[in-house]
Amino acid sequence: MTLQRAALWAIVIAATMYLLVAGRSLLLPFVLGVTLWYTIAALADAFERPRIGPLRLPRPVALLAACCLMAGLVWIVGRTIGSNISAVAAAAPSYEVRLQTLINRAAATMGIDQAPTLGRLFDQVSLAQTLSGIAAAVASLVSVAGIVLIYAAFLFVEQVRFSDKLAIIFGQGEQQARLRSVISQIDRDIRIYVRIKTVLATVTAGLAYFVMAWVDVDFAGFWAVMVFFFYYIPTVGSILAILAPALLTLVQFDHLTPFLVVLLVNGTIQIVMANVIEPAIMGRSLNLSPLVVIISLTVWGTIWGVVGMFLCVPIMVVLLIVFAHFETTRPVAILLSADGRIPAPMPLTPVG
Repeated sequence: MTLQRAALWAIVIAATMYLLVAGRSLLLPFVLGVTLWYTIAALADAFERPRIGPLRLPRPVALLAACCLMAGLVWIVGRTIGSNISAVAAAAPSYEVRLQTLINRAAATMGIDQAPTLGRLFDQVSLAQTLSGIAAAVASLVSVAGIVLIYAAFLFVEQVRFSDKLAIIFGQGEQQARLRSVISQIDRDIRIYVRIKTVLATVTAGLAYFVMAWVDVDFAGFWAVMVFFFYYIPTVGSILAILAPALLTLVQFDHLTPFLVVLLVNGTIQIVMANVIEPAIMGRSLNLSPLVVIISLTVWGTIWGVVGMFLCVPIMVVLLIVFAHFETTRPVAILLSADGRIPAPMPLTPVG
């Protein structure tokens, strides 16, 4: 029976992976819609809590404030990225000269007589194909953004009657209480994760901006925004946040001091934040195995690209909590955990 169960699990996992890959174009907009809906709902819950005495924002006002905040953040990020792309295009000739100089020096150091030129490298790239690819990507992004907004809007409509549907499906007994317990624990752990990550990402991006602005690195604001988003990607994000600004600094300046400052100081900030401060604050709230995080980063990054990298930890948190609530899947939850101590099911609350 054990062998049959293992074979059944293997078939289920293989079929699930195939469906996730084959249905990427259908599933990814919905997943992004769920993410947007959850983020806005969490912000609205924060706005709805009383702040001064008995004052409390009505739910519609809190939702409107959350939507305005999200729209403002998207506008700021889009404006920052758009303006910096134009600036990069204007500064490209000077970077090209500096990069060619670095290539020549590296070739001379390695004893290569004829160093490759950037012009020769760029000749291998079809400009027409590149521009058409960029245009197709932009059009796809715009269309997906519209679908994501539609999904998020309908999820808010669905949220109103979702509890009533659960009552009809599971009745008023222990099953519904258990399901609500699982949902409540998932919601709590993900909110803790997102809250801590957002605060630390903001602090890390602010410190990185201060360092780059002090060294006078070009596009410091743009790279600070990228450092903020990189922080949400486990391990790989920290590496990108360290190397990308440092490489730009290497190309920008004629001497190595700014490059070493950006590399070492930003690297120290990233290491301390990700490996010292974050584990101390996060504590045992998630308790995911580091190996599981790396594997999930690879798997979900392969399936859903950058979106999968951002969502890999929340997805594994959901799986860990769900598996921990059922006897047949508790061994899997133990394997996913960092120390084998899986979260205990939350106490069942009476429903009525």
